[in-house]
Amino acid sequence: MDKVKNLLSPLASGTINDTLKLVVIGGTMETARRASVSAWNGFVDSFFLTAHFSQEDYPVSGPPQLIHWLSKQPAWGRSREFDITTRTVGRNAVTQSTTGDLLVDDDEDDTLVHGHKKRKVAFEPSPETTHTIYYRGHWLRITRTKRNKDYGHASELKISVVARNNAILKQLVLEAKREYEKDAEHRVHIYMADTTWGCWTWAGARQKRPMSSIVLEPGVKDMILADCKDFLYSEDWYAERGIPFRRGYLLHGVPGSGKTSLIHSIAGELGLDIYVVSLSAKGMSDNKLTKLMGRVPSRCILLLEDLDAAFTRGVSRDEKSTGAPITPIGLMHGSKKDPDNDGESTLSLSGLLNSLDGVAAAEGRLLFATTNHIERLDPALSRPGRMDVWINFKNATKWQAEEIFKNFFPCKALEPPIQSTSQEGETAEQKPKAKRKACSVPILEEAEMIDLSKRFADAIPEDEMSVAALQGYLLRNKTRPKEAVEEVAEWVIKEREMREKLKKEKEEREAKERKELQERERKEREEKTVKEVCISSVHPASSHV
Repeated sequence: MDKVKNLLSPLASGTINDTLKLVVIGGTMETARRASVSAWNGFVDSFFLTAHFSQEDYPVSGPPQLIHWLSKQPAWGRSREFDITTRTVGRNAVTQSTTGDLLVDDDEDDTLVHGHKKRKVAFEPSPETTHTIYYRGHWLRITRTKRNKDYGHASELKISVVARNNAILKQLVLEAKREYEKDAEHRVHIYMADTTWGCWTWAGARQKRPMSSIVLEPGVKDMILADCKDFLYSEDWYAERGIPFRRGYLLHGVPGSGKTSLIHSIAGELGLDIYVVSLSAKGMSDNKLTKLMGRVPSRCILLLEDLDAAFTRGVSRDEKSTGAPITPIGLMHGSKKDPDNDGESTLSLSGLLNSLDGVAAAEGRLLFATTNHIERLDPALSRPGRMDVWINFKNATKWQAEEIFKNFFPCKALEPPIQSTSQEGETAEQKPKAKRKACSVPILEEAEMIDLSKRFADAIPEDEMSVAALQGYLLRNKTRPKEAVEEVAEWVIKEREMREKLKKEKEEREAKERKELQERERKEREEKTVKEVCISSVHPASSHV
C-alpha cells in the first residue's frame, strides 16, 4: 500500500501544477479580454458619435427613410451577411432597390406570369449585424435591429461614426429625407393606430388620387379644398384669438358615395399623411385613444371612419345610456380580469370627446369623420368646434353620372411615340425590352363622347344609384363604352331587383329576430310569474305584511 502511494504522489503533484498553470493562463486571458473590451468601449465613447433611429420617429427620421437611402449605397448591397427575399414594388410601397438585386427574368416588363407580376430577388443585409460603409470621408458603422415579434415589423437603426461633431450625421439624415421624399412625391403615407402599444405604425404608401377623379356636385370639391388650405395657413390667426388650432369635417351620407375617396384625394393634393383610427378596434380604451391623439403630428389628416359604429350602444345618449361602455359581468362581481387586456373595446363617448379637443389633443391637424347615419351621433360630438363643416353625400345625380362616364372614357388623341435614338443608333420602338403601355380602350371623338355620356346619364335614375355602383358597372365595361351605354338600362333594372330582394331578405330576417325576441321575453315573464307564485306560497304571511 505504501509503495502505491509513493508511486502516485509525483503524478498527483504534477496534475495540480498543470491545473494551476491553466487557471493562471485562463485568468490572464480573461483579464486581458475584459481590459481590451473596456478599452475599446472607452475609445468608442470618446471618439465615436452614435445616433439611434427608432420606428416611432417616422416620418421625421425613422428607419424607412434611412433604409431607402442605404439601399442605394453600393457598400450596403455588398454586405457579407444578408437575407434573400422576394419583394414586389407596387402601389403600397416606395420604389426601393438594393445593389445586387436580381430579376427572375432578364426583362423588366409588366407581363403576368401565372397571374402574378415578375418578382425581384432582393439581397438585404441581415439584422442584428454591423455593416460598414464609406460616406463623405467617414466610415459609418450601421447596425439594424428588430424588436420583439409582438410589435410587428418595427425596427431600429444605430449609426456610429468617428467625427469631431455630429455634422456628418445631420447631412446623412437630410440627404436620406430628401431622397425619400423625392421618390415618394406621388404617394400618400398611411398610418394605422396600434391599440396594443398605443402608437402609430406605418401601413404603406398609396398612389395619390387626382382631384379630377372625384365627381361631386359642382362647387363642393373647391369649397372643401379651399377651406383646408385656408386652415393650414391660419395658425397665427387662431393663436391671436385664443382658438384651438383644429378643424373638423363631418362627411355623412349613403354608403359608396365617395367619402373616403375625397379624403384620399385631398391628402394627395395638400401633401399630407393620413392617420386612421378604428374606434371599435379590439383593445381600444380612453387612455390609449388619448395617447394616440397626443402623438398625432401637425399638418396631417386624422381619419375616424364609420363614426356611428364606434361603440356597442352607438354614439348617442338617451335616458338609459351615458355613452359609457357596458361593464362586463365579471367586473361587476369583483373579478380582476381587465377587459382591456382581453381584447375588448372599452372606449366611451366622454373619452372620445376629450381626445378630440381635450388638453392633450393635438393641434394643426385636419379631422375627418365619416358616417352613414348622422342621426345616430350625439349632438355633443357633431357640434361646431369638433365638426365645423358638414358635407352630405347622396346617391349619384344625372350630372355626376355624365362626368363619371367622361372620366372612364376620355376622348384624348394619343401623341405619336417619341423616336429617341440611343447611342447604338436604334430607336426606343426597336428595343425589344422597352416598356409599352397598350391602350385597349377605343378612341372616341369629342362629339361621340358627348353623345354617349348624355345617353348614359339619361338612363341613370336621379338620386337612386350610388357612385360606387356606377363605377363598378363602368369597370366591368372599361373597354366597351358603346356597349356600356346600350346595356345600362338593363343593368338598372337588375340593380333594382337585387335591392328589392336584399330589402325583402332583410325585412324577413328582422321580423324573425323580433319574433324570437318577443318569444324570449314572454318566456322570461312566465318564469318570473311562476317564481313569484312559488315565493308567495312558501311565505304566505309576507303578503299580509
